[in-house]
Amino acid sequence: MNPIFTELPAKLGLYMLTELLSSPGEKELYVAKQTYVGRAVVIEMLRPGSDPQTVDQFCESVRSRASVSLPHVCSILEFVQTGPFSYLVQEQPLGVSLSELVARGDRLNYSQGIALVQHVAELYAACERKGLSAVPLDMASIYMDRGEFVFFSPVSGRAANELHRTAQMNGLAEVLDQVLPQELLTKSKLSVVIHWLRNGYGGVDLEWGPLLSALNILRVQKKDKGRKSIEYGVNFILRYAKKRHLKRAVRFAISHARQLLLALLAILAIGAIGYWVKPFSTEELLSAVTERYVFCSSDSGAWRVRKAPVSIREYNAFLSAYERMSESEKKKLDADLPGKDGDHIPADWKKQLAKAESEKTKTLESPVLGVSYADAVAYARYAKENLAEADMVKTARKHADSDSWPEEWTSTSFEGEPPYDDHWIVYPAQGDQVIRETKPSQKFSARGFRTACKLNNSNSPKQK
Repeated sequence: MNPIFTELPAKLGLYMLTELLSSPGEKELYVAKQTYVGRAVVIEMLRPGSDPQTVDQFCESVRSRASVSLPHVCSILEFVQTGPFSYLVQEQPLGVSLSELVARGDRLNYSQGIALVQHVAELYAACERKGLSAVPLDMASIYMDRGEFVFFSPVSGRAANELHRTAQMNGLAEVLDQVLPQELLTKSKLSVVIHWLRNGYGGVDLEWGPLLSALNILRVQKKDKGRKSIEYGVNFILRYAKKRHLKRAVRFAISHARQLLLALLAILAIGAIGYWVKPFSTEELLSAVTERYVFCSSDSGAWRVRKAPVSIREYNAFLSAYERMSESEKKKLDADLPGKDGDHIPADWKKQLAKAESEKTKTLESPVLGVSYADAVAYARYAKENLAEADMVKTARKHADSDSWPEEWTSTSFEGEPPYDDHWIVYPAQGDQVIRETKPSQKFSARGFRTACKLNNSNSPKQK
């Protein structure tokens, strides 16, 4: 779709448009100068010729944004409707947008990442308190200036609901994926925050208020490493146990019971982040190598491990065989599989298969992706093998002729301790910082698996 103004600079009323920032949907954002005072502004313009419903929604959104004060949001100067044009004029924030930051090759550090999450959470929490819906923030609508963040108002004008919150959290997770270096995405507390934004925690959907409480705990711990977090909790209790505060504290707890419970869950979970992000110890096993396999020994016996993950061609053969099975055969194959969902079809399977068939042999041997834990175990049973353990994957990768891998499900698993669920070890695409997955039904597009065959009669590895 062509931009509204094909040549820049372009004059629009009292403003001179100088740069197109982004084109979200039926709108475009331009950097401009207010000609008579030289002030830098950003103009959000609705595409001329939009249908009446879109125009009404845009006007409603503008009215909602102009009528409310929100934290970390840049000032709105005016709304103009003239001829075919409807546009909102906002003050241009200081600093640089995240899209510009990434374009020049820079990334946020840990402290800046935490600050971004906190600023966004404060904004959306204020929206919820005021009963306002808000769209997800994108890279072009977030500016950073010396560690502080300012946003274009995301208020949309419609009634808020939980679906909006889910979209907001997924949007923030996507932004963090793009602006954080790989190390922080895999080996820091921020990696767990991103996981919670997408998946919730402990079976509870994440909310902005409890997340803010948890982030405040993180900041307190960072500023005063000499104290233990338990001391803060004890001092808090002692202060509120004083007689002159007791009645007030009880009344507050009763009236805010749900929020306090969610905040407590978030704080407990953040307090245990070290458990979730600490490395899972995998050892390289003693091994011998052939063209297709790595032979190794572990505590569970001697194994023949595939040097490469299961391929698209192999998995397609399994699906064809599964389709021909009787119901009793399928039931036997799928017995006690956690997270089984449907007939073991991977995510985006038609696209994977179509690409493989168009590019023939090379892609057919590429790893199958988008499988769940249940899919991986079902294939292993069909092949009369086992899903490889985490240390087997590490050993096999070291001896393979490739440095490009998907994430891989493994048979290594752990029983959860409250408030945590059972989890399975997923070997990462790079490095040894493993992923602890609590949802065996997940079908991430970057996740595959490999199998191993037992060479003696000792017990097979446990596959939950």
